[in-house]
Amino acid sequence: MGVRRLIAALAVTGGAVIGAGQALGASEAITTSSACCSYGKASFTIDRGATATFQNRDPGSSPHDVTASDTGGPKNQPLFRSAQIGLGQTPVNGTGALAPGTYRFFCTVHPTQMSGQLVVIPSGSPTVAVTILSRKLGPVASSGKLKVKVRGLLASNSVPLTARKGSRKLGSTRVSDLGAGASRTVKLPLSRAGRNALENRGAAKIKVTATPPGDQAVSAARRLN
Repeated sequence: MGVRRLIAALAVTGGAVIGAGQALGASEAITTSSACCSYGKASFTIDRGATATFQNRDPGSSPHDVTASDTGGPKNQPLFRSAQIGLGQTPVNGTGALAPGTYRFFCTVHPTQMSGQLVVIPSGSPTVAVTILSRKLGPVASSGKLKVKVRGLLASNSVPLTARKGSRKLGSTRVSDLGAGASRTVKLPLSRAGRNALENRGAAKIKVTATPPGDQAVSAARRLN
């Protein structure tokens, strides 16, 4: 089995295992069939961070669109949607911010006839970057707070952060609604055991790991004196 097929077979999105035919780098357009009224197939796949394209291939130019069934977007709007078009293509706005998973969609012109699913697979690249801002060990141990900066390379709804000294967990927190290109500075709280592990030490190397759901974990380390 090739590397790309092996990765695809093992990737998990939204609790479902991605099949070998859905390899990474497999972003594809959402299409209609060549006759009204259905989509070209039941499921379409895009990479994390990609903006999907909708292509209306109906030669009769019947208007169609793509609209997410989930209204979890801003102001309770659909997570993603395209313009309603005749023959041609248009972007599906909002898909670039989707986390890995499976999302249902339908055509608002033919809601009882046209439906499908969009599968978003991990991009294989980091979606966040992490920097430890704290420099002095004493203030971190006494306050029980570690200052950390998280930058979104892609939009992420929820990013767990965990601080460790070696194998010992010092504390954790979570960063929510991190937009692409946005930065967030957080004070990661240490547990009582974590604070005790740092007290009365001259220096300690601390590592912070961010684990975006379904995406590549990234870490940053710094020696605090």
